[in-house]
Amino acid sequence: MRFRVSILLLLWLATGCRDAAPEAGRHFIAHRGATMRCTLAGENSREAIRFAARAGFDCIETDVRHTADSVLVAVHDATLNRTFTDDEGRPLAADVAVCDVDYARLRDSFRLRAALPEYRTRVLTLEEFCTECRACGLRLFIEPKKVTPDWVYPRMIEIADRILGRGNYVVTSNNDANDHIRFEMGISDIPLMGILYQTTYEHIASLGRTVVAVSATRFGADEYAGWVARARADGFETESHADDFERFDRVNRAGVDYVSTDLLAPDWRGQGTTRCFSEGCDAQRIADECRAVGQVAFGGIYLDAEWCGSATVTLARQTFVLPEAAEPRRACHQLMLFDEVPVCTICDPSDDFRLVRMALRVVAF
Repeated sequence: MRFRVSILLLLWLATGCRDAAPEAGRHFIAHRGATMRCTLAGENSREAIRFAARAGFDCIETDVRHTADSVLVAVHDATLNRTFTDDEGRPLAADVAVCDVDYARLRDSFRLRAALPEYRTRVLTLEEFCTECRACGLRLFIEPKKVTPDWVYPRMIEIADRILGRGNYVVTSNNDANDHIRFEMGISDIPLMGILYQTTYEHIASLGRTVVAVSATRFGADEYAGWVARARADGFETESHADDFERFDRVNRAGVDYVSTDLLAPDWRGQGTTRCFSEGCDAQRIADECRAVGQVAFGGIYLDAEWCGSATVTLARQTFVLPEAAEPRRACHQLMLFDEVPVCTICDPSDDFRLVRMALRVVAF
């Protein structure tokens, strides 16, 4: 196994690392919807689903918890404290476990956390979430949590089958769920996603109809590229989560099929309205033209740069370093915007820094 990964890694180093152009057919998964970490919208909310569709996501991920009276709801955490407020919008003073609250109280006494009052809405049941995803044309990745009771699985599958259809959704993230569905329930035709750092590659591959999730955080750059290359060579689709430049650059260079994110904008394929597009090698002119767009309520900013040397870049609310490059190197970064003026600056250049080309696009979704 190590020898095979090493060979694949050498192939990647020889062919895949020269360019970071995104692949045309890849998919973006809005992690718990397009929420920008509970600012744009509440996690797993109806608004987050609709914002994701507007932004150009074609997939979405949600989580399954159960209430005290056994209603399946789209909630990530075991407690309500991070993602909910009370009915008046105030933080919760004490921990409130989802499984200790009946559905009627959860629906009527708590609101999802968001920056704007109109998006502080009510919890969705799994059935409501699936129905909204179907209406928006989004493929759903469903994550049952690691402590999920056995009775949740058949009910979750019944809801997803009835609304989305068998094969039109993916059960994702924890490998206990995968084993339960394949080996205990004996279901072979539901697509799964297996997390590589939690188990072995061979175990994930043995499940069939599986997306291999390779962490861009848990693995070093070379090991990461090797695992993605091996999975793709074996005919498996691959997934990684990325929110910042370093991990997204790694994803781009490896050629991952599904990019899961909280903050990245999905690849631009004509969605929304382009407010500004500027390119050339005069970074200041390009940045000024984009900044002149003014406040963007909800949109994306897309950077495509080719350079030699190294420099520090600020794009929207992220600051990162372009890696040192002796020969021209290309990289892309793209972020969602929420109620902000699009910003792009380049500073602290190395002595040998040279901007070969830069393109910047600002889109209103």
